[in-house]
Formats: sequence, C-alpha cells, structure tokens
Amino acid sequence: MAVFVAFGAAGGSLAGSMPTVTAAAGIGSFALGLAMTAWTLANVAAMWWGGRLARHRSHRAVLLVAIPAFGLLTMALLASHAAPMFFAAYLLLGVAMGLTDVFMNAEGAAIEHDLGRPIFNSFHASVSLGLMVFAALASLLAASAGIWATAIAVAAMMAGAWLLVYRWVPARNLLAGRRPPALAIANRQPLVLLGLTAGLSIMAELSAILWSAKLLTEQAPQLAAVAGLGAAFFGLCNGAVRLRGDRLRARFGELPLMMGSIAVAITGFVAIGMSQSFALSVAGFAAVGFGTAVLVPCVFALAAGLMPENRAAGIGFVALAAGLPRAMGPWIFGWTAAAASLSAAFGLVAIGLAIAMALVMKLHRAVMAGESG
Repeated sequence: MAVFVAFGAAGGSLAGSMPTVTAAAGIGSFALGLAMTAWTLANVAAMWWGGRLARHRSHRAVLLVAIPAFGLLTMALLASHAAPMFFAAYLLLGVAMGLTDVFMNAEGAAIEHDLGRPIFNSFHASVSLGLMVFAALASLLAASAGIWATAIAVAAMMAGAWLLVYRWVPARNLLAGRRPPALAIANRQPLVLLGLTAGLSIMAELSAILWSAKLLTEQAPQLAAVAGLGAAFFGLCNGAVRLRGDRLRARFGELPLMMGSIAVAITGFVAIGMSQSFALSVAGFAAVGFGTAVLVPCVFALAAGLMPENRAAGIGFVALAAGLPRAMGPWIFGWTAAAASLSAAFGLVAIGLAIAMALVMKLHRAVMAGESG
C-alpha cells in the first residue's frame, strides 16, 4: 500500500509542478509532448521486460531497486533547469516507473489471490490519494518555497515505501530456469484488447494529470498557485471511486463497470474541451477522475487472472499492447495543443476514450458468447 501511495505522490508532484519545471527548462507544449512520448516508450519497454524479469527476480527484489531509482529520478526531473537534463531524467524515469508499476501490481494481484476477495482497487485508491495530496501541495510549494521542497517531500515518501517493502514484502517463489508459459491462443486476443484499452485509458489519465495545471494557468493566470487543483480533484474523485471499486467489481463485473466508467470519463473530457471557465474545468477533471478510476485496476486484474502462473508477464504483455496508443497519444496531444489549443487537445482525448469503449464492448460480447457456448 505504501508503494502505491508513493507512486501517486510522485505523479502528483510532477502534475502540480509541471508548469514551473517546464518553464525553468525552456520546454514548450510540443517539446513536452515529445518528451512524454519518449517517456512512454521507455515505460512500456520496462513493463514488458519486467514480465520476463519476473522469472528470475522476485517482486520484492525488483521493488527494492526500482523504488530508489524512481525517487532519485523524480527529484532530478523536478530540479532540471535545461532541456537536455529534463529529457534525460524524464526518459530514465519512464524505466523506473515501468518496473515499479509492473511489480507493485503483480504483488497486489498475488495478495488479492491469497486473500480470496477483491481488494485490488484499494491499492489503486492509494495511488489516487498520493496524487491528490501532492498535486495540490506541489503547485503551492513550487510557487512559495521552491521546487526543492517538493523534491524532498517525494524523497521522504519513497524512503518510507522502500523501508516497508524491505520489512514486510516476502520473496515469493519464482519460475526461475523455466521458459515463460506461452500465452494460450484463446487468451491472446483478450489480452490485446485489454492492452489497447489500457493504453487509451492511461493516455487519458496522463493528459488530465500532466496538462491540467497548464490549462488552468492559461484560463486564470492569477490562480497559478492553485493550478494543481485540477489534478487534485481528479485524484480525490479517482480515489473515492477506487475505495469502493472492489465492491463495484463484485456487484457488476469488470467489463460492465468499465463501460459505464468510460462513458463518465468521456463526459468529463467533453466538458473540459468546451470550457473557458476555471471552475468548470476543475469540475471536468473531477468527472474524469470518477470515470477513469477503475479502468486500469480492472484491466490489470483481468490480465493477471488470465495468466495466474506469471502475473507479471500477463501485466507486461498488456503493457506492450498498450504501447502504441500510449506512445502516440502524448505526441498528438502536444501537437494539437501547440497548433490549436489545449481545449482542442482535451477534446481529442474524448474521441480516444470512445474507441476504448468500442474495444471493451467487443471484449464483453466475446466473453458473453463464450459463456453461452
């Protein structure tokens, strides 16, 4: 749980500080979109490699290395004052975040399996909690005390997570020396559909988290010190749904829950794209938080369930399938923001989520057909 909180804290610190960091490094909207694309490619590659690494290293062993790297690279990115340093730190951060993401989720899925009841969304609620607190805190600290105050706070969270992993997370049995089980042909299409859905969902979440402060600063420059409210309300609403997400999963099932959630997220992005109001945009980010809350947890839970013999490999395969929309999304978003406006770019995200809805509906029909057969 502490690792998930720290993961969210790092994301929140970047969300709230991004206008300050990009201004200090001389990074514009188009360059930021390119940096996010490079980050995404590194992140996807690390998550895919993590599935293979799980055959030789336990979840605990990888987390004990990945968490310190994650913390140090977040501090380096926050402190960057030149474009080369920004790009280098962002690229390497994608690797550290990818490894942390795979193994913390694989361990979370294993714990859920051990307990025999749904708890996976509770872990992801912790990400939202860390995101909410640090998104609001980071923009305030960046405007008042300086960016280093945020970096020190993130380092403290990472250190606490590392200590708890060292003390409490067991080294689970490995599939060492064996080839990874081949994905059954029947499982390959569901994993691809889940991966594409995850890619579009993560692209939407990152767009809301990392560009919200920039949009709100443009809409109300006099409120720059509280521009992190967009990401903060996103995190608050995201976490509120995730706290009840496991009950919702048990009641409705993952796929119907995902379809309803995507519809809410689309509504939020449409509102953001059409809004010229600071308050309405914040409300739109809150709606996006509600709508995207359960999407990635449901995808990862389904992927881990399809490959119980190596959960990290299942999650890694989904991450690989998610790579294309995740890589292209930030570049297209940044280009649209530079060529047209941030509002237009957020409108495009709504279209991406409409595609995700079609993918989930296709997967749901396939599952229903299989059950009836």
